Amino acid sequence: MVVKDKGEDSYVTKSSMTATKTSTPIIEIPQSISVVTRREMDMRGVNLHFTEALRYVPGVVVDQFGFEGRGFEYVSMRGFNSLSTANFRDNLSQQGRGLFFADFITDPYSLERVDVLRGPSSVTFGRGDAGGIVNRVTKLPSATPIREIELQYGNFDRKRIATDFGLVNADGTLMFRLVTSALDTDTQVRFANTGGDRAQIRRFYISPSLTWRPTDRTSITLFGDILNNRSEGSAFLQAAPDGSPTNTILAEPNFTRYSTDQASFSYKLEHHINETFTARQNFRFMRLDGRYRDIDPGFDPDTGTRFAGDGRTLRRSAFSTREQVDQTVLDTHVEARAHTGPLRHTVLVGIDWNRVESTLQYFTPSAPTPSIDIFNPRYNQPMPTPNSLFINGAQKVDQVGFYVQDQIKFDQRWVLTLSGRHDRVSSVTNVNIFDPQHSPSKDAAYTGRAGLTYLFSSGVAPYVSYSQSFLPQYGLNFFNNTPFEPTRASQYEVGIKYQPPGTRSLFTAALFELTKTNVLIPDPRTPLGLSQTGEIRSRGAELEARTEVFRGLNLIGAFTYNDVKVTESAQGFEGKMPILVPNTSTSGWLDYNLGTLNVDWLRGFFIGGGVRYVGKVFNDDANTSITPSFTLFDAVVRYDHGPWQFLINANNIFNEKYFSASSVVPGSGGSFFMGTQRTVVGTLKFRF
Repeated sequence: MVVKDKGEDSYVTKSSMTATKTSTPIIEIPQSISVVTRREMDMRGVNLHFTEALRYVPGVVVDQFGFEGRGFEYVSMRGFNSLSTANFRDNLSQQGRGLFFADFITDPYSLERVDVLRGPSSVTFGRGDAGGIVNRVTKLPSATPIREIELQYGNFDRKRIATDFGLVNADGTLMFRLVTSALDTDTQVRFANTGGDRAQIRRFYISPSLTWRPTDRTSITLFGDILNNRSEGSAFLQAAPDGSPTNTILAEPNFTRYSTDQASFSYKLEHHINETFTARQNFRFMRLDGRYRDIDPGFDPDTGTRFAGDGRTLRRSAFSTREQVDQTVLDTHVEARAHTGPLRHTVLVGIDWNRVESTLQYFTPSAPTPSIDIFNPRYNQPMPTPNSLFINGAQKVDQVGFYVQDQIKFDQRWVLTLSGRHDRVSSVTNVNIFDPQHSPSKDAAYTGRAGLTYLFSSGVAPYVSYSQSFLPQYGLNFFNNTPFEPTRASQYEVGIKYQPPGTRSLFTAALFELTKTNVLIPDPRTPLGLSQTGEIRSRGAELEARTEVFRGLNLIGAFTYNDVKVTESAQGFEGKMPILVPNTSTSGWLDYNLGTLNVDWLRGFFIGGGVRYVGKVFNDDANTSITPSFTLFDAVVRYDHGPWQFLINANNIFNEKYFSASSVVPGSGGSFFMGTQRTVVGTLKFRF
């Protein structure tokens, strides 16, 4: 079920199914949650990368690796990397990932809204990681279908067309919707000395859906999608031996390619058995086929150095991968609403199954890869074909979880949320470069959540909660030829929510302490770039305001303070802060409907703007290198006239040149991650 925002000009949604799998008022959820509505995404111009939707959400940091031209959805939540582990769609896990590059991505035009639940949340969903989950809610058929065509043009020669078309029969029992979009754009990734060669993105998305309601108690929704993504390099600038940035990108315009084809089929069944019981079943099968070619820094086999003796020639190593990921998810549960004396119960009992099967073929060339002069690069050199199979791997992870939840309301004031879950996980990994190649593993865990909320008649709702998570991790520990150990987390959170009755406002504040074990960290010593550290503790505070200040003026405000420390480390980094985690971030957005001034020529006009600040981050585990903070400004102008709507969105309007982080080790090279440059996009929308 999709709970839609009823206020056209509001950024506040009053309920969500993401936290509990039941339709629960946000003010009664004993955990931090934010909702990004479709109206907000349209107003802020979220149309290239999904992560743009999360830029004004507390506790979340996006684009840690700068402008991401390949499509990967880099997200950090409460200090923990959540690239794939926070990936949910329509209340089902979308975390299946490959053994190297493959990750499911999202076309932002396909979404009705985005729910961001912060903190451990595996009790009802399974696979919920420590930092939280990001639940993408798909556009599905509705009784009042939208019909729109959208044309877009922007800098970097961005061209995009999108359509959203729905039908419903006379008695409302059969509804259909078709959502499509096509994108063709250059990017800010520019190769020096080529006369203007830029990395490009080509993307096509289509999603049909059908809902049938044979009775007023039963609904069946079938839906699927196809997403084809063709992209090239990202804005990774090479470092000189002294650690300073250059204008050279390691990738090659005629070689670097990221090609993914992903598709899914899903269904949602809901049947109201009677006034007490409701049964639901959700299913999805997804497949991703990926072919990737790129270039890594190389090493001299004799000296182990990346640079030649002249201090400017960087050795390179070409590679390619072929990957496939299949993910099957099935969730079945029964909801019961009942009374026992003065207590009102909403009970949920369910079982879910999640299977991920991944394969990887990693190829290296038999001939040397041409090196590059980082101060005067020559691109479009003949590149050797990676045709020598180095890694041939496969992994299958099966997880079955049983869960039970009871939301107990007493005296219309107290809300006690109790949840428990038991998971059983088995995995089998086969990688040809190990002996033995076959690595089976089994594990099981109990997790729980308990939260208490008190509802004041004024709309104030303080709460306290404790929650846990358990997450199987994909990949292999190359130091001992075993699958990575599952990660576990626990969190204490206290907070307060305020929703003044009869208003379009929601104010929240939260304090938390979160501990995660068996954390995966970047590690260049391993072929797949990951290893496992001991324990990380995250403490912090989050503030959020979503409100209509007065008629026509909407405000979004967010503030995050995060104190993250490594508390156990086999590499000796206890007391250090993990890389790419800012202590502080804050943002604010305002937009105003000028038509509320009752001036005829201003009717239909909207203006808005925002500011985003991200604090400094450490670039290395020893905390010896820092990337400074940065502040960016966004703006929008919108005009509505009958069925027509025109918007101009500008992000990073002052074209601030900044790095989001770096991986630089002086003397050994590394990369600076260039932030997203100014983008200006015009959108013409026709609704009929």
